[in-house]
Amino acid sequence: MMPAAFAIWICGCAYLICAGWLLAALHQLNLIGYALALLPGIFLALAWLKKNPPACRPQKIFRRVRRPLPAIFFLLAALVFLGGILYAPNNFDALTYRLTRMLNWLAAGKWFWISTINERQNYSGANWEWIALPFLAVLRSDRGMFLINALGFLLMPGLLFSVFRRLGVARKVAWTWMWLLPLAYGYLTQAGSIGNDFLGALFCLLSIYFGLRARRSDHVTDVWLALLAAALLTGVKLSNLPLALPCLVAVWPALSQLRKNVAGSVAVVGIAAVISALPVMALNQIYTGSWTGDPQNEYRMQIKNPVAGLLGNSFLQAEQSLVPPVLPGSNKIHKRLFKALPASLKKDFPRLASVKINELPGEEGAALNLAITLPLLLVSLVAICGFCRAGFLKNIFSLWPPVVLAAWVAVLVCMAKLGSEAGPRLMLPYYPLVLVPWLLLPAQNSLLRRRMWRIFLALTAVAALPVLVLSVARPLWPAQTVTARLAQTHPNNQNLQRLATTYAAYAHRNDILAPLRAGLPADAREIGFIAGSNDTDYSLWRPFDGRSVKDLRPDIGQFLEQPNVEWVVVKEDIWPEISPVPFEKWAQEHSAKIVLTQSIVELVSAGPQNWSLLHIEKPAR
Repeated sequence: MMPAAFAIWICGCAYLICAGWLLAALHQLNLIGYALALLPGIFLALAWLKKNPPACRPQKIFRRVRRPLPAIFFLLAALVFLGGILYAPNNFDALTYRLTRMLNWLAAGKWFWISTINERQNYSGANWEWIALPFLAVLRSDRGMFLINALGFLLMPGLLFSVFRRLGVARKVAWTWMWLLPLAYGYLTQAGSIGNDFLGALFCLLSIYFGLRARRSDHVTDVWLALLAAALLTGVKLSNLPLALPCLVAVWPALSQLRKNVAGSVAVVGIAAVISALPVMALNQIYTGSWTGDPQNEYRMQIKNPVAGLLGNSFLQAEQSLVPPVLPGSNKIHKRLFKALPASLKKDFPRLASVKINELPGEEGAALNLAITLPLLLVSLVAICGFCRAGFLKNIFSLWPPVVLAAWVAVLVCMAKLGSEAGPRLMLPYYPLVLVPWLLLPAQNSLLRRRMWRIFLALTAVAALPVLVLSVARPLWPAQTVTARLAQTHPNNQNLQRLATTYAAYAHRNDILAPLRAGLPADAREIGFIAGSNDTDYSLWRPFDGRSVKDLRPDIGQFLEQPNVEWVVVKEDIWPEISPVPFEKWAQEHSAKIVLTQSIVELVSAGPQNWSLLHIEKPAR
């Protein structure tokens, strides 16, 4: 049953991505286009299920749930679904550029290079967007998008166990970590979210699984699935490209099987090219002259000094790997550590200065964190101190599988080149393979024989519970009510004031400009938007019924001449970057009326900022 679920997941995602690109090429990205495109896929899925009905064994599931680690996993999985159902998605990157690029494509009925100050809408990998786009096109809603990650989260334990076993991990160790590793804060917080790092991790594991399986099965379909999963992996994010190496190493001995069905293999390779990073890289090259889409490195994501990249990312990994679920004053701790870094490193890794460590559980910066790294550190300590020393040394020098060696090469390449403050989160797809050497340690088996160690692992799993309950994105307690009351009764307590502000900001993040949208007339169909490169216009598109939003900053000199734009939303803090004339004075000089001004907290670190709704008086035609 599990391999079939893996295959359905790969084929379903590949189908949606191919359908998206095809509809975009035909200028039919709309409700009718998707209705026609989805019908054949639904028919094929139903026909396959009729031929291969799933075998449900409640007694087997019940036996698993009675054991501590599976019980904890399924409890947390239930909370993941609960959070996704209760809360609208509020992943910051998704709201800033991924959802808005999808709305731009739907408004135009096609893919196009968007005129925007936020170029991430153009050059970023698009696979998650194509998988999620039917929710907006057909359902006109973003509420079900969390299912992409939530359903994938249920696949992760079985997938991890299968991959670990094929890489030589002992059965008992693989069984233990198949339940523990998905509870890493990065995976757990994104499981109920619309973050796309988790999806990359799933595709990587699927490619490795089918690649290793193809070596023994002698089935060309396993090779096809391995290639498709690797292509899907690269198309999610360009930072996943190095992981193509371990995926290739996994399937390499079985590639000769492609000759068994040449026509099918050619078709699969063609589909793999469409669903991979190749289309986005080609479009980036055409529109910017660089396959990365950022030839001038304006976003400072590309590190020119590999040593600085390795050191900077190692620093970030060390920080994130030791963070507990709740850490008051975390940014003060980070600032002290950051000051100790050499000036040359800060210069060569400029975005290192933008790092913020979460005080409360949040998905934007979450990676492995303490609940996963602590058991690994203790296992390493036992091994290094002499427990099974001979086996430990033998493991280091001879027992790493080639796939794992390739994964380590990939992660080192990524660390040497990636200059993001969110590096630990972006490397979520790398961790399952990179951690295999720790799982191969003989000390793992030895410790698992001890009851105290098993209790300790269960406690580390339970420690993931606060991550979901206290989550600022999807709190499973009356966070706003309680924190607002505490802030009101303790007005001089800055920590309580910040706590209330944080939960309130996240609660409104999905529709943060709703007060300004309320001032728009119902017949306003094209809205101008003037803000920073990290601000979201997502609220202004609602209710997803044909309205469009145009970023005016790329054509700021001519925006008064836009014939269809009478209403403009302006972030006043950005205005000095646009004009030396004060905003109010400029509005008076150009017959523009400030209809509404609202103080809005978009980012807690930035505090309240003024946004205004502007009505441009158009001359009668």
